[in-house]
Amino acid sequence: MTLPHSSRPGRWLLCGCLIATALALPVGRHADAQTYRGVNLAGAGYSSSKLPGRYGYDYLYPKPAEVDYFTAQGMNTFRLSVLWERLQPALNGPLDEKELQRVQQFIAYAQSKGATTVLDIHNYGRYRGQEVGSDAVPDAAFADLWARLAQALGNNPHVLFGLMNEPQQHSAEAWKNAVQAAIDAIRKTGSHNIILVPGIGWDSALGFAKLNGDALGQLHDPDNRLVYEVHEYFDPDASGTKPACISQDQAVGRLKPFTDWLHAHKAHGFLGEFGVSRQPECVALLKPVLSHLRDNADVWSGWTYWAAGPLWGNYMFTLEPDHGQDRPQMEAIKPFLSQSAP
Repeated sequence: MTLPHSSRPGRWLLCGCLIATALALPVGRHADAQTYRGVNLAGAGYSSSKLPGRYGYDYLYPKPAEVDYFTAQGMNTFRLSVLWERLQPALNGPLDEKELQRVQQFIAYAQSKGATTVLDIHNYGRYRGQEVGSDAVPDAAFADLWARLAQALGNNPHVLFGLMNEPQQHSAEAWKNAVQAAIDAIRKTGSHNIILVPGIGWDSALGFAKLNGDALGQLHDPDNRLVYEVHEYFDPDASGTKPACISQDQAVGRLKPFTDWLHAHKAHGFLGEFGVSRQPECVALLKPVLSHLRDNADVWSGWTYWAAGPLWGNYMFTLEPDHGQDRPQMEAIKPFLSQSAP
């Protein structure tokens, strides 16, 4: 998902924004429901065209009140979008102390509420517009970022490492090399955190097996704690930009090829982004979609809905309450926030 004030065109054009206790279970185990059930909290990744940007004006981190609201509903996971350039102003250089402190403060507050944070580098496989794996941004630079983050945040079971949002690499093989370098760097620090691995092609669940399966299926993690992250939207063109939606059977059909791939490869998956508009027939899609994930909890580790945050305004997908009232999407999601079947 493209965030407000990004240099990339995308779903944010429709959002009307004003400005730009879940312990990490070993991947080999599963609960009766998904271990991770939550929402994307945007804000820290806003205004990617304004770097580093003015904190509180161009971008900001989620507030404690947002964590309070969603944990009170039963959510236990937040996908926190951040920008690489703000965390690490120069490739292979130190992390920015103020930015890292903001990340750590968010993680600590979420953890105090029993919640896990997915740290999402929301950069589309780029650093200052240059592709990871290029001469300008070699794989080693990507690995360096994650080594530093692992040193700062590693071995906290309430932190999952989301390597990259929707990488736009020229090939899955090239992206695999970058991912393997990051995995190796993280593990070299002694960190055992779960690592979320996305694929090319907008990280689509429907297209993952075809576009990424062969390449990313070759990844090696000595800890066996890789989880493959995908995204999926249910408007007719799967872009996440339209209020209309497909049928319930078609919606589940967009997830099933990835579910089948996970079973075939004895792997685990995470639906990092999905969303529907407030139209009743679209809200109704959430039950079969989340039921499919719950029914396959042996391979689906969890999900985070897109999106929330007070700056989304009247954005059609938002879960932010409307003057204290739950959004229709939240009402549909609530039954899936407990460990018992709805």
